[in-house]
Amino acid sequence: MIYILVKRILILVLICCTILPGFGQKKLFKLEDFNRLVSLSSINISPDGTFVLFITSRRDLEKNQFIQSLILMDFKSKEQKEIGKDLNGISDPAWRSDGMITLLAQSEKGKQVYLLDPQSEETSIVANIDQSVLRYAWSPDGKKLAYFVKSEHEPDPGSNPFNNAFEVGSYDMFTDKPTMNTEVWMLSKKDERAYKITPEDFTVATGLVTSSLSWSSDGNMLAFTKYPSAASGDSDLGKNYIYQVLDGNLTPATQNQGNESSPIFDPTGQNLIYRFPRDGFASNIADWYEVDLKFNETRNITRKLDRSIYDIKWCQKDIMLLRGIGQDKFAIWKPSVGQHAQLELGDLTSISSWSVAENGSMVLIANKGDAANEVYFKPDFESEPIQLTHFNSFVDDIELGHQDVVAWESSDDLRPNGILTFPPGFDRSNKYPLVLYIHGGPSAASLKGFSPIPQAMAAKGWIVFQPNYRGSTNLGNEFQSAISKDPSEGPGQDVINGINLLKQRSYIDGEKICVSGWSYGGWMTAWLIGRYPDLWAAAVAGAAPVDFTDMYSLNDLNRMRRHAIIESPYMGNNLQWAYENSPIFNFSKISTPTLIMSKTEDSRVTVTGSYKLYGALRDNNVPAQFIAYPGPGHFPSDPVRSLDVYSRWIDWLDKYLSLERKN
Repeated sequence: MIYILVKRILILVLICCTILPGFGQKKLFKLEDFNRLVSLSSINISPDGTFVLFITSRRDLEKNQFIQSLILMDFKSKEQKEIGKDLNGISDPAWRSDGMITLLAQSEKGKQVYLLDPQSEETSIVANIDQSVLRYAWSPDGKKLAYFVKSEHEPDPGSNPFNNAFEVGSYDMFTDKPTMNTEVWMLSKKDERAYKITPEDFTVATGLVTSSLSWSSDGNMLAFTKYPSAASGDSDLGKNYIYQVLDGNLTPATQNQGNESSPIFDPTGQNLIYRFPRDGFASNIADWYEVDLKFNETRNITRKLDRSIYDIKWCQKDIMLLRGIGQDKFAIWKPSVGQHAQLELGDLTSISSWSVAENGSMVLIANKGDAANEVYFKPDFESEPIQLTHFNSFVDDIELGHQDVVAWESSDDLRPNGILTFPPGFDRSNKYPLVLYIHGGPSAASLKGFSPIPQAMAAKGWIVFQPNYRGSTNLGNEFQSAISKDPSEGPGQDVINGINLLKQRSYIDGEKICVSGWSYGGWMTAWLIGRYPDLWAAAVAGAAPVDFTDMYSLNDLNRMRRHAIIESPYMGNNLQWAYENSPIFNFSKISTPTLIMSKTEDSRVTVTGSYKLYGALRDNNVPAQFIAYPGPGHFPSDPVRSLDVYSRWIDWLDKYLSLERKN
């Protein structure tokens, strides 16, 4: 009798699975799920390797803000607790040598340095500094604090208080007053006396970047980067300096003339590590160099590896570890005289933050192809990472599209690649639209790993293609630097070659191909719809720079030498070349329905490009919509408007992919 009853129940379950839509199936990833994701950042392992510290951030749509929490986790018990609840605007948390937690938090005078006892959870402000602190670093013995603040004296634009005219220099077009210099100060716990250690004409920050700050192991030296001015466009002219604490001497660390950054002392304190473009050429990979301060000898640490390395950490006093990107995912390498050894990372694909203990154990904020960011623990170099947190476990119940890496040949012997995200339930006997989601930069790369927007697009039934065109950072220096003096035609041809390869696959619907991107991805979108006007069903151009002269003259990078921009368009015969290599050159040929989006005070890519593109489409009777988001920033930073961008993006493509293509 029991057997018959169980059999009937099983039959009923099978019938329900067949006739009830969605019964027994995972749901698909939607844009609403984007708001459920918990962001993780600023991970730090305690000196003894027993605790981990990190920040979580959740979206609050009702208040349109991000709710941050500082989390302390015990490795043994796996217990998590929120600490520092009475502090607001927490950033830059770190462990001090005495086991205290130090961080920046908001006060009446702006950001200040606080100490937080992880046991009692009591907090105290280190010093009542009159200005907001931009960056700080404790000496290894915890007795001295170095920090950055803005100059107390604003530059005088003129003697008449009603005349606020100022000299522009290398500022962006939205600058309305001179930017103040950033000074370096030091506070001694011994006498509680703070004093400035940089001269009046010295700044360690521009409107674009702020120098790193590093102590030598004996606490006698401090390293940071000086810029010729606080203007954003001078950010590539940084030069590393070393301050001698005992005698107050401030001297250049190397003989390089500029483009230095990220100075950091190694554990011995005898060598300074820093970033500098390979062979001094601006569009090359930024390699890491080591200068022996005693013998003034310099060597390139990362040239042989030929990968973009983001940062360097040490353990066991002398073991160096490098975090960077390989061809399709992140990696951590241990350099050696022979071949650099790559550490075992299991299924992890992207590492956004990491921290290493003295014994070689490490914690990472990372993701996989089928899981969002979580905290992982790697006990040693050989073992696979162990997942510690489950903040985004809801993604486990969602059916995601699987990913593949595709590579193809270019016309000049390069080999671009890209990431394909397939729709959940993909069936190669069907045909699917192909949607391009092009990364910006161009010094960036699309890699394997969970990415919410491609997954939301794939859930619509589209195959999402994220091409790594020349200029991308995942395929070595030759590939990255190939964009030099070739901002459009070469990268554009790389993308088209990838599409042509995919169109040979039976499941690609060649009549339904869309292109989209933000920033330099917007540049590529605007170029492609003009250069290859008959290919596209629809396009989305976000924060799209479309005119070489705008990029060189108006934004916060302006005259800075970088990737494709290594010469002025205003010298010799360069202007005609700049025009012909800008998307605006082909505007009259565009016939693709295009959604344009931009921030009105975007200093990275000025809104002028969006107005030019919209005007061209309007005048040529091409379906177009231009959505502007008020205020500064390169992309909406609040939860409500950032979601609106992606909602409009996907809806625009869906609208035209749902139509039958007219020839």
